[in-house]
Amino acid sequence: MAAEPDFQDRLGALLGRPALTWEPADYRQSAGEHGSTGDLLLAKCRVNPNMAGFFDIVEAESWQSWLAAVAADAREPVIIVVQALSITYRDQDRNLAAALHWAAIHVRLARSLPDGFGPRSSRVGYSKDHYLYAALAGLAKLEGLRGAVEREYALLREAESHYHAGQEARRREGVTERPAVERILGIGSGLEHLYRDLSKAAWRIGDEAEARRYHLLANDHRNDDRTADSEIAELMLRGEYWLDMGQANTALGYFQDAIALAETEQMHTHIVQVTAQAYDRIAEVYNRLGVPRTALLMLAKARELMIGSGKSGFLAGVEVTAARILRTSPRLGVALDHYLRALEYYSAPAEPGAAHTWTAPDGRVLRVIDFEGGFGVLLAAAEVLREDGRRGEAVDFLRLATAIAESVRGSALDEASRIAVQEQRSEALVALARIQLELARETGSPDFADEAWQTMETLRARTFLDMVGDTALALPAGVPAELAAREAELLERRRRLRAEANRDNGFWAAHESIEAELAQVWHSLAALSPETAEYVAVRQARPASHAEVSAVLRDRAPEPSGRAVAVNLFFQDDQTLTLLAVGGGDAHVRVVSSRVDRRRLTKFAAANFGSASRVRELATDLEDLFHHEFAGVVAPFADLCEPGDTVVVGLTGPLHNIPLGAVRLGDDVLLARNPLVISPSASLFRSWRLAIRHGGQGGHAVFGDPTGDLAGARIEAAELAERWGVAPMLGAAATAEALLAALGSAGSVHVAAHAAFSAEDPLASGVRMADRVLTAQEILGIRTSGLDLVALSACESGVYHAQRSEDPMGLPRALLFAGAHSVLASLWKVPDSSAYQLMTGFYSGLRNGLPKAEALRRTALAVRGQDERLDRWAGFVLVGSWL
Repeated sequence: MAAEPDFQDRLGALLGRPALTWEPADYRQSAGEHGSTGDLLLAKCRVNPNMAGFFDIVEAESWQSWLAAVAADAREPVIIVVQALSITYRDQDRNLAAALHWAAIHVRLARSLPDGFGPRSSRVGYSKDHYLYAALAGLAKLEGLRGAVEREYALLREAESHYHAGQEARRREGVTERPAVERILGIGSGLEHLYRDLSKAAWRIGDEAEARRYHLLANDHRNDDRTADSEIAELMLRGEYWLDMGQANTALGYFQDAIALAETEQMHTHIVQVTAQAYDRIAEVYNRLGVPRTALLMLAKARELMIGSGKSGFLAGVEVTAARILRTSPRLGVALDHYLRALEYYSAPAEPGAAHTWTAPDGRVLRVIDFEGGFGVLLAAAEVLREDGRRGEAVDFLRLATAIAESVRGSALDEASRIAVQEQRSEALVALARIQLELARETGSPDFADEAWQTMETLRARTFLDMVGDTALALPAGVPAELAAREAELLERRRRLRAEANRDNGFWAAHESIEAELAQVWHSLAALSPETAEYVAVRQARPASHAEVSAVLRDRAPEPSGRAVAVNLFFQDDQTLTLLAVGGGDAHVRVVSSRVDRRRLTKFAAANFGSASRVRELATDLEDLFHHEFAGVVAPFADLCEPGDTVVVGLTGPLHNIPLGAVRLGDDVLLARNPLVISPSASLFRSWRLAIRHGGQGGHAVFGDPTGDLAGARIEAAELAERWGVAPMLGAAATAEALLAALGSAGSVHVAAHAAFSAEDPLASGVRMADRVLTAQEILGIRTSGLDLVALSACESGVYHAQRSEDPMGLPRALLFAGAHSVLASLWKVPDSSAYQLMTGFYSGLRNGLPKAEALRRTALAVRGQDERLDRWAGFVLVGSWL
């Protein structure tokens, strides 16, 4: 019986002679002499006659003559080798630019195959759709490495559709045997891996439902291909299950069985990797069993198997595991060394002027190219440096992490994706702010406090500024007509492009081109004047610095005090609340800390706020306890602002939805000392200034009692409409569409109705109108620049949920994003008589020329003079602008 041909003979017979006759070990050894591994592979491809001369013309503008001369099946070896080039540049050389170049060619070649090209037309049993699936999945992996989250997801979705079309082509042509390549290499179809990649990508853009669906599909297809590596993978999964269940000894048995099975198989790269993974998981078992030295030996075995494989992600994971072990067993080695090695695996040599760079211990300047992996390592390394007292180095790593986070966020176009990215990356900004504040306290340098302010603004303001940057803003005076016309044209092209439902590879190429042109236009605009530079900062969604905030506060000083102070609250840890303040004309940020138990405060807020019944019980029986619990929160205001100053507060954590103005400070409550307004971010101030400069709408709109069961609201709306000289929309006339129209055209809108907050889905919170609920999600879809005030005389209209990034989700946020300058809303259902007094008093104050914050302060204190229970007078808050 003839001997089974070996691996290279079978692969050579598949692709033709002379085949690609080098082993990975050969070109790894020669790469140092002849250039990178990818360059060496490309050089061999150029002299390989099986490539039909393609690599002599690949750089040409058009391949039409080559495509016309080469049959479809003869293009297959070229497609396979181009894919290998992309993977080699990605994994072996970590040259992302070259990998992307060849991945794009891979897609283009796959698209060049005739539409009828099926598995029976192919040398290897694949259809055009299968080649497109592989090409798009490869390009998606590269986009994921560089943080282009939405583009990665779109490419994977397109790859999924081509995969299923390829399977349909096989069924249509009656092909049942596995493709030749899969039989020769001993690999499966890859559908499980595609679904796992789709699950991860969906999670990154915030589509949790699809992430769960794809995760379940991956599990369903786990055993599709009963190859040796799939059986090993099954043993690994069983081991992972028992490890998660805390049964380390049972898990160890499964991992050892996986290694034993792998050792009986031909050692192709994928089997080697599975074996290395088993050693990595055994290391985790031994670490949990309290045997760290043996765990490190298992990691050494995993590392030895994979060195030189180009699997940088796996090798980085080995180093991260070793670092985690050493953090708990420092006598066995230095954790930071392993984190830095992991970061090297996620990096590549940096070109001059490259972004996202860091300096390795040996002095090499490297650039992080795997954003997903590198981000986590940077955070872990920064924490180790902080613990070692090397805060300056920790700051450098965290700045790099935040820059990576900004790049990932910038790749997301949809608001949900941007919010998801901000949530997933907020940890870096929080850690950076903490260290900056520690350095400010230790050194006494105001520069660190200023930097901490900027970091907090980046955390709080991002999604709002993205939204504002996309709105219609008129340019400042003095901009050349040609430049203005060019910007307007590009913005309109971008708007139309983003409105398209089909985001294929052509979409992303067009979008990148528009973004590059816009960047050039904005560079020219920023150089014209301070006003145009400010305009560009808003367009590009850059958070405002403390100096910019100080200038806006100085220019928009309220009367009668003539001074406004912005205060951002931030928990440095579970026991320390820090307040950062900037006043009009201040040169630097002022910082005061207070001892506050965050966990205790969180429990108190959850138990006593969020509904009228809870607040009523608090006001009746526990008001002294309320003052006691929040005393540490408001005490620092005495050092940060003078009596009469208007204070613009950026809240944090458990302090959202709390009436801080009702907390006692000294002999009276804080509101008696200072007018208060809530702001999600101080960067809004700069945007308001631009909007005020160019806003032009006016008029009033009044809505009351849409559901027919709020007699007090109907009276309130009718009286206000009479005062303004407009016809109120009452009862059945108060529809959702009418309110949406008013929000887009009026200067002020008053709504007296039912409202509800949804903690499960804050964007589903809304106002109940006559026909339906108008949700925060719908309000986000409108854009207005001249809407000065929206007053929501409705229960819980001001309640919102703040995410880790301190981005408040609810009705006030939606209205601010839509363009409203100020929102007056309630934290709970205020009794009808009190609500009536508060509303009428507030509007009387505005008519008499008072700023909004001062009008609300005086009215609330007047109501308090008649009834001191805080549930009667402290329920309304002003969000946004104080003027």
